Amino acid sequence: MMEKKHLAKAALVFMFALLFVGFHSCSTNRSDDLEDYDIDTDGDGIFDSQEVLNGTDKNNPCDPVHDSGYTSYNPENLIWLGGDCDGDGISNAAEISANGNPYGEPIISELAVPEFLPKLSQLNLFNGDMADFQYNDNVYEYSLSTPVFADYAYKLRVVTVPEGKQITYSDGGLLGYPNNTIMAQTFYYLNDERDPSLGKKIIETRVLIKKEGEWLARNYFWNNEQTDALLDDDVHGLLVDWIDATGANKSVNYLVPPNNMCVLCHTKDGIIIPIGPKARALNFNHEGQNLLQFLKNNELLAGAPDVSQIPTLPDWADETFSIEQRARGYLDMNCAHCHQTGGSYNASFGDNFNFTYETSFEDSNIFAERTQIRDRMGTQISGYFMPLIGTSLKHDEGIELINDYLDTLEE
Repeated sequence: MMEKKHLAKAALVFMFALLFVGFHSCSTNRSDDLEDYDIDTDGDGIFDSQEVLNGTDKNNPCDPVHDSGYTSYNPENLIWLGGDCDGDGISNAAEISANGNPYGEPIISELAVPEFLPKLSQLNLFNGDMADFQYNDNVYEYSLSTPVFADYAYKLRVVTVPEGKQITYSDGGLLGYPNNTIMAQTFYYLNDERDPSLGKKIIETRVLIKKEGEWLARNYFWNNEQTDALLDDDVHGLLVDWIDATGANKSVNYLVPPNNMCVLCHTKDGIIIPIGPKARALNFNHEGQNLLQFLKNNELLAGAPDVSQIPTLPDWADETFSIEQRARGYLDMNCAHCHQTGGSYNASFGDNFNFTYETSFEDSNIFAERTQIRDRMGTQISGYFMPLIGTSLKHDEGIELINDYLDTLEE
């Protein structure tokens, strides 16, 4: 009797165990089924279960392929955001943030070409109508913290470095640029400075390209139609008329220097270098953002400290700086490329001038050479007039600044 009771009890336990296992099994399978039906892992708008039936990858947001009108994706799904469903190298997230179409026609990147080709357009610096100054991918506009005088011409500066390469920082001085970097400077006049919409006259684009560790310099001369510029290293002169910001009529016999003259300014210690874009001349706000910080944010600049730790070259036109700071900034940007140790003038005639901003006043010889500085900036005698290259007009504002500064040295 006891044996029967034990058998009955064991049978009852076994039945409960079967029921429990069965219940758990049904619940688990149902959960799995619900997961398959209710989850869209890759955010493409198609449930995983349907992707399995269709033979597409439930973890690939771009499988299956959709046409440009597709909108059923989940823009909050991280897997989908990281995809590139039109194959243009731009993530779905970036397309959405730029109001683009992640399923549209692939965007073909137009990268600059680091070669001196017959036409400026072939370098791919500009997109569309070249005279509109719209840049292609990996082409960045920059400016300098203190203006360079070039017969009152405006200057558009751009730089491009190869994809995956970086510019390197160098203690406030000239930055280190990788091979195949292009630097271009376009000179132009507004027809009426009071109203830029009235158009402009573009004259020349000076180009530097770094090849195998060496900089090469060439020039492009713009055509009359303002549609392109041709590789042309010869000298050119042309009359340019414009209206300045005060409404005064202005005119200049603009001189495009020959290539061998351009090289003089760009030569230091016997090699060609860029002469404007030092770190201290880029450490300022341009178009609402600090240029060095922009390069850092876009992973284009390596090795630079916080921009607050980098010196800034004073703007000679900014009267919040002292007259000495302004004058030294002017001499650094407009004169020091030739008048410094290793510069073309000093290499030929000795170091009686050294106008770089970081040079101490005592070592600059500004006081000792003050009479010659006044005379050579104030005259227009060919071969004696300073700057020797790149200008044909006296810079009245710059001359006034330097004379006022030199006056303070004699008080």
